[in-house]
Amino acid sequence: MSKFNNPKGFLGNERIVGALFHGINTGRLANTLLLTGPAGSGKKTLAAHLTQKLFCPDLCQRCANCTMLARGIHPDYLLITSDGMVKLDQARQLKEFLSASPNTATYKVAVLEDCQNLTVEAGNSLLKILEDPPPASVCILTADSADNVLLTLVSRSQVYALAPLSKEVISCVLEEHKVPEHRAWFLAGFSQGVLGSALKLLEDKDFWLRRQQMATEIQEILAQRRDPLLSSDNWQAQPKEALDLLESWLRDMLMSQINPAYIPVNKDLQSNLDESMVHCPEDKSLALLDYCALVRERLQARCNPRLVFDCLALKMWEV
Repeated sequence: MSKFNNPKGFLGNERIVGALFHGINTGRLANTLLLTGPAGSGKKTLAAHLTQKLFCPDLCQRCANCTMLARGIHPDYLLITSDGMVKLDQARQLKEFLSASPNTATYKVAVLEDCQNLTVEAGNSLLKILEDPPPASVCILTADSADNVLLTLVSRSQVYALAPLSKEVISCVLEEHKVPEHRAWFLAGFSQGVLGSALKLLEDKDFWLRRQQMATEIQEILAQRRDPLLSSDNWQAQPKEALDLLESWLRDMLMSQINPAYIPVNKDLQSNLDESMVHCPEDKSLALLDYCALVRERLQARCNPRLVFDCLALKMWEV
């Protein structure tokens, strides 16, 4: 039996998966589902396995439906992905697909990933078919958060938010993968409860070197021993990762300054943290964290990364 016939296959979200599978088994699954959660939370994996169970309740892996789905050639399955905006022609493709009757399966299943990227025009074009869906159709939407999806789509969907895991749970899972305790603790905190993100970082062999370099650069900029603009050049190569690492570091500093009993996410680099705090008092740590939020907004608005990181590095360097 496939592990996905058992809700326990989705750590931390067993109740959600159990409810969805029960809906399939009883024929009461909503025609439109919205699965939300950050990248790596498992929403796309869950969409794939809901599709498989809709096509084959036994998840046998051997029948024609399972075989075609595994090969990516099932005529009753449509997956729409996009690196950028989801446009009107893709919405029309989804509508046309769901309007047709199933060929070999009981349902037509369409999965639209990252529906927060739908243009307003594309989103509005889906309203009629989602409000009055064909009875043998299921549309599965995924998004980072329901707050970022058009309200008219959310109102026509049954929403399931995949919950993050505690640091302790992720640490235990990683240690079962033979990850050293100090790395497991860091990944559990840095991933913010998303196991998929932690596991992805494990596959990146250069990540730990980049993290160590980032910690050193932060420490040296705060101590005014390094030209901040040199670090700005480095951070632009992987802006999201650099900003995530910096925020993790500043958060550890601030929490340590507020609460002496706090255990830092970066506890394996405690000596670097300690020196950073010597040169960055509590009020500056808080101000830099607030500024990081502004940096994130500017990057999402496609501002020039060089100017954005130059300003950030200079603020860190200032006394």
